[in-house]
Order: sequence, then C-alpha cells, then structure tokens
Amino acid sequence: MSSRSEVEATALRTIAEILEEDGQHAPQVSGASTLDGLGVTSLVLARVVIDLEDQLGVDPFRGGLAGDSPLRTVDDLIDAYTGALTEAGAQ
Repeated sequence: MSSRSEVEATALRTIAEILEEDGQHAPQVSGASTLDGLGVTSLVLARVVIDLEDQLGVDPFRGGLAGDSPLRTVDDLIDAYTGALTEAGAQ
C-alpha cells in the first residue's frame, strides 16, 4: 500500500509531466496548488486520473469512493487517491 507521501510524489510528478506534454509550462506544483491555477483543463485532469489509476492501482471515482467533494486543489486529488488506497486495503 502506498503512503500519502508516495501518492503525493506520484501525483505531483504526473501532473507536471502531463502539463509539459500538453505544451504548458509546468510551474512549481504543490499540494496547495489549485488545479485551475495550474491550467489543468478537464482533458488534462482526465489524463492525470487515468495515469494515476494505472500507477496506483485504484480508481477513487468508481463506486463513489471519492465522495462528492469537488477537486479544487492537488491535495484534493491526493486525498482522493490516499482514501481509495486505504479503502482498498481494508477490503
């Protein structure tokens, strides 16, 4: 099972890589960064979610694991994956 710090490192790296692939300058990405502020469009977010699911082995948006909380910051995304990993480990 991945720790929050491992999920955070994976998410930060993935977001920066996808933004650069999308032709955007990837600013310093941190947990407090807002997705809008980073220039994360819905298409970029979909790519991030797919990559994180592949890397972490969980989908926090399947079956309502992530709840109804909107994703506004990178920390929100990290928390969704950390929660899904915790839930998957409890099953």
